Amino acid sequence: MAHARVLCVMDEGAKVGTPLIGSKGASFLFDVDDKRILLDAGRSGRYFMHNMGILKVKADSVDAVVISHPSIDHVGGFNSFMTNRTVPVDVYAVPEVWDTKRTFGPLISADNIGGVKKQEAGKEWIQLTEHLFISPIVNDESKELALVLRTNQGPVVFSACAHAGIAHTLAAVKQRFGPIRGLVGGIHLSKVKQPAANAVADIIVNTYSVNEIHLNGCTTGEGIQKMRVATSKDKIRDLFAGDELDYVV
Repeated sequence: MAHARVLCVMDEGAKVGTPLIGSKGASFLFDVDDKRILLDAGRSGRYFMHNMGILKVKADSVDAVVISHPSIDHVGGFNSFMTNRTVPVDVYAVPEVWDTKRTFGPLISADNIGGVKKQEAGKEWIQLTEHLFISPIVNDESKELALVLRTNQGPVVFSACAHAGIAHTLAAVKQRFGPIRGLVGGIHLSKVKQPAANAVADIIVNTYSVNEIHLNGCTTGEGIQKMRVATSKDKIRDLFAGDELDYVV
């Protein structure tokens, strides 16, 4: 049986008992089909590369990068990632990503831009490997991509922030791949009241019958707790920096 391994590199929380740093933003590393794919790079380049080092992940080991959307919380660490590479890399993103500004300059420094092989995403489904796919933009109000891992028990959706509305993302995934097994990542619930969280939970759990839910990033601890109130303590799981998920594909 073939396996896919997904490692959380950045989250606001870090695995207890490790020197990993929890910081604003998100990042996931996929090892699937003999390829290594990076989704986002967190907000801080220093913290991102610190965690990469602790997790023994070399920048040059990454075969391709996907940037979910033009938010500094998800691309802020990308320039540091490129600084630590010695070979060019394919980077899948919507065009607006390249207009994102860091505090002290453009997203990619002049020294690093030559190593970035820009690949436009967002217009249609893109198959990265046999089992890993990039979604198109599912709502014109959002310039956000999601990743979908096709497993032996159905698709698992990896969401950065779900600015498009998680219902739109899940609908697109179900239409393409069938019933959804899992949802992983951020769904922006930090300032949402409990009734609104209840509605989101109803969409995920009842409308789309998602059984495996791991939330982190912009969902925030407060948002995760509201989702647990709406469902159950055991239904909603954390996913901190250093945590891994393993799937049979």
